[in-house]
Amino acid sequence: MSKELNAFPTQSWEYDGQNNVLQYQEPGMSLRDYFAAKALGLCYADYLNYAAEHGIQEGWRDGVAKDAYLMADAMLKAREGE
Repeated sequence: MSKELNAFPTQSWEYDGQNNVLQYQEPGMSLRDYFAAKALGLCYADYLNYAAEHGIQEGWRDGVAKDAYLMADAMLKAREGE
């Protein structure tokens, strides 16, 4: 992947005690994590239905998390193609 992209960066300022204002930026969460969180609901619904139909009780949550990040990676790749 190219340069790390972030979602929800915030600007902050503080005084240094010498009447100077220092500006800095908090990066927020990575765009990959944000996309994975958005994809999580779709992946969860599919896995939950599959697990219920096949009587799976263990391990399916790992698949949900992995698929959410695979979807996030695909979203980032599609974004680069703009």
